[in-house]
Amino acid sequence: MNTNEIIHLGHQLDTATLDSLADFICGDDINRFPVYRSSSYLTRFFQNNGINATHDGSTRKWWTLDVLKQLKPNDIEKIILRLTDLKEYKGDKEKLKLSVITMNDILLMDNLAVGFIGVQTYLKRAEPITIDEEKVVEHTVAQTEDEFLKKQFTEKINIDELKLDSVISTYLQKRVDEIQACPQNKVPLGSIFLLGSTLEGLLLAVASNNQSKFMTSKSAPKDKLGKVRQIYNWKLSELIDVAYETNFIGLDVKKFSHVLRDFRNYIHPYQQMSQNFNPDQHTVNICWQVFKATFEQLKTSAI
Repeated sequence: MNTNEIIHLGHQLDTATLDSLADFICGDDINRFPVYRSSSYLTRFFQNNGINATHDGSTRKWWTLDVLKQLKPNDIEKIILRLTDLKEYKGDKEKLKLSVITMNDILLMDNLAVGFIGVQTYLKRAEPITIDEEKVVEHTVAQTEDEFLKKQFTEKINIDELKLDSVISTYLQKRVDEIQACPQNKVPLGSIFLLGSTLEGLLLAVASNNQSKFMTSKSAPKDKLGKVRQIYNWKLSELIDVAYETNFIGLDVKKFSHVLRDFRNYIHPYQQMSQNFNPDQHTVNICWQVFKATFEQLKTSAI
């Protein structure tokens, strides 16, 4: 241990840190704090540390916080070090371990931490916070996916409600009927490919009905000369992005429509093999939910 890392408290701690420190001293949460301190115990704790404070019978937490707010930084440091001292717990290492974990969580708000030289505690700067961004994203996506799947949408899909061209509506409806006729757990790949291509046809039909909005969108795809490409030459990803920008679909549908698009691309066997993509009924459920959600939002915009 480099003794140069030892520091002494020369400033007042943040109010949030003091608030959490008051919780620690009172010890009401046995899962976070090693010792519960009653009224008389609070008085004894402060006085044993050279602080003249006697509990007046008021709410323990707020009284303790008031005491802490009146202390000088060196007295606060003394309190912190005592709360993470093995002697405070009469040699109980499990309580000491809990005290250090909790204390360092609290002190992190002020960029501080507790360290040890043997059994002697000292204050030091906290280690930099490191966050695995990929895991955070994965966790967020997992939560969002679960919430998205729980949403309730009608199982009855009537393409005519979207007020599209009657000819393409007939073909789209036949595809929807075929998707719904697929037995569960039997044809996951076929269901996904059919859902993806039908979604593309649906968005293309909507775009064709609303060409002025789609063609003037900032996200509208352009050719090498900077001219917006004809709608019939747009990719599914482009149709999704522009449908979102023009308020035909919401952010959740945009996000998961791209997931369906990615799944649909596994229609090529070598790409499926390279990614070891083996969909199951859960994958189909996600894709079907995307299609139903898209239909509901397009139906609203068609009213």
